[in-house]
Amino acid sequence: MPQYIKYSPEYILHRSGITAADSTFTSYDHGVNTSYYKKANIQVVPSGGANPTVNVMWWCESASKFINEHVAIEKAGIGANTPFEFTVDCLRRTMFVAVSAISTGSVDILVSGADLAHPE
Repeated sequence: MPQYIKYSPEYILHRSGITAADSTFTSYDHGVNTSYYKKANIQVVPSGGANPTVNVMWWCESASKFINEHVAIEKAGIGANTPFEFTVDCLRRTMFVAVSAISTGSVDILVSGADLAHPE
């Protein structure tokens, strides 16, 4: 049994069973609010032969949609059915993890907060 770390990240299921690339990013309700965190850990868990590419986007109130950073935060899969994790600087923003490419199978995306941000 692993050791217990008192403040270890608790992952939430952001998206489940995604079988096709996303095309619309206009619903704020589909995002993840990271208002208490400076960083977010993202786990990508493919199945059924999937080797997805994901893209982290940020909510833009004036455009009423999720948008990319100037240099997109995009991560390619590392092999069929091979889960991977990466960390982004969320800086207390609302984010959406889009699937930009998937040809077979499905993928689940989980998110946790890291590095608590103090209210200023």
